Amino acid sequence: MGQYAGQPDFATRAVSITKSDDIIPDKFLDGAAIFVGAGGNLNVIMAGTTGASTVTELVSPGYSGSNGSGYTAAAGLIGVATDTNSAAGAGLTVDITLKDGAVATIAINAAGSGYLNGDLISVAQPGSDGNALFRVAAAPGPPVIADGVLFSNIADASFVPVIVDYVLDTGTTCGKLVAVY
Repeated sequence: MGQYAGQPDFATRAVSITKSDDIIPDKFLDGAAIFVGAGGNLNVIMAGTTGASTVTELVSPGYSGSNGSGYTAAAGLIGVATDTNSAAGAGLTVDITLKDGAVATIAINAAGSGYLNGDLISVAQPGSDGNALFRVAAAPGPPVIADGVLFSNIADASFVPVIVDYVLDTGTTCGKLVAVY
């Protein structure tokens, strides 16, 4: 091994793998070199690929007045819309509790999409002044099938020229696949 680009210089273990569109821990290859026994097309998600970020928490920015004012229970406390400074973030809704017209607690109702770690959101309850501000804590989400990269016409008994986390069923026609570590 190691004679051609993309081949490992040595391996400590090899595992036969089955292609799958399930992006779950059981199918995670953790940066494997892929040996293709029977050639064809191979659709993979390359090592380190992450999906869109997911909002995991909302944190008060910690300055005076950041919990806003003018909020009321009558205007609704569940699924309250938010506004953002993010160019890509949209769809985040929150559940809130109030104390003296200010947001006392906040929880994610629907995480929306496209938010980045550190984005500021404001709670946009109708009738309020909309000035309750919270900072988004976001983490990268898992990759999706659309993140796959298709390698075409791979020869029999060869290695794929990238390191791989998932081998997808969609678009894959090769067989006898082995993850080499």
